[in-house]
Amino acid sequence: MPHEHEGLQYALRAVLYLGVFLLLGTGIFVRYLGWEVARSQRWRVWRMLSVGFLLAVGASLYSAYHTVWMLGDVGLLGSYLLQTQQGNLVLLRLLVLPLLLLLSMGWFRWDRWVYPPLAMGLLLTLSLTAHAAGRGVVEVLADLLHLALGVAWGGGLLALAALWHGAPSEANLRALRRIDRAGVGLFLGTVLLGGYLAAVRLGNLDGLWTTAYGQRLLVKLVLVLLILLLAATNRFWLLPLRGAVGRRGAYLVGLEAVFLLGVLGATGVLASTEPPGSPQAPRLVRIAEAYGEHRFVGQLFSQGGVVHLYLDLRDGEGNLLPAGPALRVGLQREDLLYEEVLRPYHRSQYHLAYLAEGSGAWEVWLELPHKRLEYVLWVGR
Repeated sequence: MPHEHEGLQYALRAVLYLGVFLLLGTGIFVRYLGWEVARSQRWRVWRMLSVGFLLAVGASLYSAYHTVWMLGDVGLLGSYLLQTQQGNLVLLRLLVLPLLLLLSMGWFRWDRWVYPPLAMGLLLTLSLTAHAAGRGVVEVLADLLHLALGVAWGGGLLALAALWHGAPSEANLRALRRIDRAGVGLFLGTVLLGGYLAAVRLGNLDGLWTTAYGQRLLVKLVLVLLILLLAATNRFWLLPLRGAVGRRGAYLVGLEAVFLLGVLGATGVLASTEPPGSPQAPRLVRIAEAYGEHRFVGQLFSQGGVVHLYLDLRDGEGNLLPAGPALRVGLQREDLLYEEVLRPYHRSQYHLAYLAEGSGAWEVWLELPHKRLEYVLWVGR
């Protein structure tokens, strides 16, 4: 089945986003938003950074492992990381994450010049392994800035919610005020860029409720509106009440952080859901071709950047034949060409798994003993 692993892909992407937001958001909070809070709870800050680091590294490694597992040979992990564009981006992420963990506490004076470009480099590996990668420079930059603004605001909020208990009330209040002041511009920028990306990917307003991508986007939008409502409550009711910051502040900031976790989960699902406007070709092709008294039946589909071909040769009653002939399959996109002689792996059953370099429309041909079948297949991340 082409979508049997989609749940795992959604979960891995959501965990990756959560880890990156925790790591970068806490680093930004330590530097710019809540240094008094962070100074009073250094060990808790370090634990948060470590959790974010481990989540991001774990999700990246398991995603790479799952990709080569779908190819049928986990021994290809090294080749995948070193010899493919998608693998290079994962490897770059794995190299940048330890540096960001080391620099996030702000121990070094010179790190203020190094931390921002490293953080943007980490976020770029997310953009280039999501939908934006196949749509050109403008969308990549928009997606990157959308993530950066979201991390600066949302990550700082997550850090404050986690560090609230145990920190001095005045320190919490000052941090909340800084997040509130910066949050207006950051939140507005995040929403505007998110709206632009949604409009480009949906294509038309009807897709918001008639497609899986649009319906999942609606869930994210509802959560964002709830966060906006809570942020307005903090700004116009909680902050003026200096004496009420303690328990009420912990409740409202914590609730805001819970909804933000929901947004991160929805973002992970959206990043693994193909937008309705992007495929110019099907992602799933069903094959049914007569061969004398027999029949070739199967599916050609793409999932997570991997092209799969499952094909059976069956008799008139639907039973597998004892053996099948050698077939030839080819895939091409621009100057990328791959060809292979395909032989049955069991009786008259065939399987091909190919990690495609780059998103877009791929030409696929399958040479049966009596004719050549040609298809166009959309391959996305």
